[in-house]
This record gives sequence, C-alpha cells and structure tokens, in this order.
Amino acid sequence: MPYSIEQRDEQLLNTSANILYTLGFERAPQHLVSVTMRVQAITGPDVVLVMPSWTPGSYKIRDYAGLQGNVRAYTVRGTSRTPAAFHWRDKASLVVQTNGADIIEVDYVVYGYERTVRTNHINRWHAFLVPAATCMYVEGRQDEIHHVALTHAQSEWPHVSTALSPVRKGDATLLGALNYDILVDSPLEIGDHIVRTFEAEGAKHELALVTNHNVDADWLVEQLKTIVSTEAAIFGGVPYDRYVFVLHCFPGNGGGLEHARSSINGTDPQTLLDKSKAIDLLSLLCHEYFHLWNVKRIRPVELGPFDYTRERYTSMLWLAEGLTSYYDDLLAYRCGFTTEKAYLEGIAKDHFGKLARVPGRAQMSVKDSSYLAWLKLYFAPAPDASNRFPSYYLKGGVIFLLLDLYIIDHTDAQRSLDDGLRAMWEQYRIDPAKGLTEQECIALIERATGVQVREMLQGWLDGTEELPHAEILAAMGLTLELKPPSTSAITFGENRTFASVQADVMAGWTCADVNGRIIVRAVEDGGPAQRAGIGVDDEILAVNDKRVASPAHLDRLMAEQGGTAARITAHCDGRLYTTSITCVPTATFTLTESATLTEHQLANRKRWLHR
Repeated sequence: MPYSIEQRDEQLLNTSANILYTLGFERAPQHLVSVTMRVQAITGPDVVLVMPSWTPGSYKIRDYAGLQGNVRAYTVRGTSRTPAAFHWRDKASLVVQTNGADIIEVDYVVYGYERTVRTNHINRWHAFLVPAATCMYVEGRQDEIHHVALTHAQSEWPHVSTALSPVRKGDATLLGALNYDILVDSPLEIGDHIVRTFEAEGAKHELALVTNHNVDADWLVEQLKTIVSTEAAIFGGVPYDRYVFVLHCFPGNGGGLEHARSSINGTDPQTLLDKSKAIDLLSLLCHEYFHLWNVKRIRPVELGPFDYTRERYTSMLWLAEGLTSYYDDLLAYRCGFTTEKAYLEGIAKDHFGKLARVPGRAQMSVKDSSYLAWLKLYFAPAPDASNRFPSYYLKGGVIFLLLDLYIIDHTDAQRSLDDGLRAMWEQYRIDPAKGLTEQECIALIERATGVQVREMLQGWLDGTEELPHAEILAAMGLTLELKPPSTSAITFGENRTFASVQADVMAGWTCADVNGRIIVRAVEDGGPAQRAGIGVDDEILAVNDKRVASPAHLDRLMAEQGGTAARITAHCDGRLYTTSITCVPTATFTLTESATLTEHQLANRKRWLHR
C-alpha cells in the first residue's frame, strides 16, 4: 500500500479494526497511562510488536520503550484470557507466541512526565499523549486501520483534542486512523483544557489551549483565522477537513512540532504580556502550520515512509526547516502581526546577524548539518556546537531569503519563491506517496519561475563560503551594514540626563548562574574569551578584583571597560587563574534603505513585501 498521511473524518465513521489500543488513566496522578493492545486476525505462530524509537519531526533516537513497563501478554479465546509466553527480540521489539489463537492482548503501562511537544505528559489534570511513545505497532501490519479507545472520566476530562477521527459520530472515546503512520502523526490532548472552534477555508478548526493561567483564547482564535487564510492563499486552499492547534501555555515552555492535521505548540504565559514575545509566538504558530504543506506533504524523499526503529537520514532539512524558517517571519508580516520596518529589522538582527555569530558556518555545509542532525542538533549539542556547524534552520532560512529575492529580481518582479512552492505542492498532489529529491526540488523551482538557480543554489547548500548578500539585497534597494554601538542616556524631566548607559560589548562567551556560581557555558571561536584562554565550565569570579554577582553584573562590569583590557579571575578544576580579556563593541546588523529607489527596486520590494 502506498505511503499516505491523508485522512478525513468521514473515512473512519463506522469502521472496524483488528488492532485496538485501550488507554486507561486510573494512575494519571502517578503520570502513568495503561495500555491494552488487542490484535486480531493473527495467522502465524507469533506476533512481533514494536515500540518506536523516535517520532517524525524530531530527529533524535529517544528509545520510548525505556518508559514502558509491566508488560504482560495473553491469548484470547472467547471471553477467556490465557497468559502467553513472550520474549524481547531487541530493546523495543516484543515477540508474543500465539499458541494457535487468532487474538492476543498485551498489557503495559507508560510513564510520562516530560512536558515537551514530543513526549508524554500525564497528571491528574490532563494527558498529552504522543502515539509513538505510547502505542506499539504490529510488524508488517502498519497499513491497517487502527482504533484507540479512551476510558477516562469524562466528567473530569471533558475534552479530547486530536486529529484522530471519531469512529462513532459524536463520540470522542473511540477514535481511528487509516494506518499506523497517521496514528503516530496524531497526538492527543485529553483533559479540561479550553476549546474554541472556528471554520475557515471550508474546513473546521480547533484551538486546544492547555494552561493554568489567564490567557485570551478568543484573541488567539482571531490570529489563527488570519494565519489560516494567509497561508492558504499561497496554495489555493487547505488540504484537510479538520485541523487542531494545541497550545501548551506553562512557565518555561516552548517549541513546536508539526503534524498533517494538527500542530503542538509550547509557550510561556508571559509571552502574551510582551509584544515582541507575542510576535515570536505568532511566528511559531505560522511556522508549525506552514509545515502541514512543507515537510508533511512537500517533503524530502527520505521523510516517509518511516522506519521507526532507527535514524532516517536526509541532507534536505534545509528544505523542510530552512524554507519554513524563512517563511515564518515573512508570513507573520503578511498576516499584519508586524510592520515592514520591524520585519526588515528582524531579518537583519535575527537572520543575518545571528548567522554572522556562528563560526561553524565556515566549517560545515548546511547539507551536512542536515544529514548529521541526529547527532549535531538534537542528540546532545556540544557547548561549542555553533563553532562546528551551522543550523539548517538559520542558514537554510537565509539561503531561501536570498533565493526569493534573486528570483524576484531576475523575473522583473513577475515571479517569486511562492511560485516554486506552488509547483512543489502540485507535484505532491500528483503523487502524494513520493517525496522530492534535491534535483527534483530545484527543477520544480526553476520550471515555475523561469530562473536558472541550480548551480548557484547548490553552491550555497554544499559550500561554506559567505553567502553573497550584497548584490542580491541591492536589487531591493537595501544594504546590510554593521551599526556601531553607542552610549545612551537615561533622562528625566525636560530631557535632563540622569545616567549614562554604556554600549554593549562582546566577550564571545555565554555565561549562566548555576547555584550562585557564574559558569561559562559556551566560548565562541576567535572571540575575546577564546583568545584569553577561557573555557567552557570555567567559573568567572571577578573582573578587576570586583566580585561578580550575576551574569547581568558580569555584562555590566565588562561594558564599563569599553574596549580596554579587563583582568579576569576565574576558577577551573579546583585551581584559580587570571587572564586578560579585551572585549569588542557589539555592533548591530541593520538593513539600510537607499536614499532613492529605482522603479525596478520599487517593483521588487512591492513583490517581496506584498500583503
């Protein structure tokens, strides 16, 4: 059966399934979900059940079986359950002997108390379940319909928010997926969370807001309506009948994970009390929603079908995440969440500026960074990770920014990257089971825009040289410049000076307060701290014999030195040492607009920054 992640609710109504998971929450206060997996229509002497080792979209082996326990197996004949022999084939695969029975059941529990978008979190108030971390699959039978039965107390947990489809109309306690890939792609939020629904682009939408804080759900719904309509306009509509936005709003929360008919998003409650942070949340929502097209459907050839037991390598995460990282800020602008001025400032600071502070951009290509994501980005990034490789999110986003501007300029503002996206989308609709190779992706962009970009784009993806932004930005009437730092003044009354604030300086280190100790967490290659011989895990004790009290205090002491040398007293492995460090002024990247714009530049800008 061809690989497919497409499902509509009507397809599951009144279906039957030979693979059923019954989920119980009697021990939710202890962060446990109980699972009974029933497998029918067995024909062989044994059945192999496998717990996935990772979940798509998060490229790290997580060994979900490590949180599984109390495993028991049974053969079933009529109403009788008889214990069945079983053994582990490997760390995540269970072989159950059938003894001639055509039905088996396997009971187990799963522990979940890690609040992320890719792991289970269960307590007395709710259960957030990632199917890859909860539901084993039957080896060789992943293409069958799978059902999930929920046995929670509906009076306490009245809401079930998921892309899984009701099997009985109006009943959310029996849910289904056309195959195991769709099941894995459909996390569940069960509890007393806030639910809002709306219709847009001919489809149903749901916001599931999980929080203990006062958050304006109705305001969020209005922003989601704008996101849906703005992104659907690129592709000519939406490819689903129903979509669920899950937002976990708790202190310290963050991140997101895409799915074909839903997205899981995390944020801190304070986000919605700070304008700049609120825009970051809206950009995240744009990012994860955009993924329903780009990465879930327009995808590298390696990303589906999946082997859930081992790494699935691809050198094309620049397409999956880099393209999306460019579009998330652009879409936030198109949605009206930010101004043109703020958007351009963000590009300069958060795209070009951040990339310039990544020495690893000269050490590894963005394609290799993608291929090694399993070790470099997700597994356990080393403290000096930014010195060794560039993120395919960050550099990939800058590459697609430059590609978009290049296409606009070389078509006299008649085409843009949007046209390339639509071509890739149409290719998916022709053959949904097949992903794209690098060559096919580039060919589709060239065909849709009429611009030859293959040699240039492959050079950017394969190379480690600086990207040629100057000429491309000039076509938009923009110049990327370093704005020198300046001392600012705090005033009161009729602009009377109260205090002078020193310009920021760059030491090339990242420091954190660890139990009252100021510890170096990262050192930038070629920066002042590295030249001074300071290393990761060193403790910074004093600057010019002044005891350091906090990272902010350290920053202030260094800023007071300006460009002069400061004597650092530090501690490493039980011994004190002193060194001298000379910081450099922190310059800010800005996009400066030409004083006079040509008609060609104006047309380019209009095409790029349209709404």
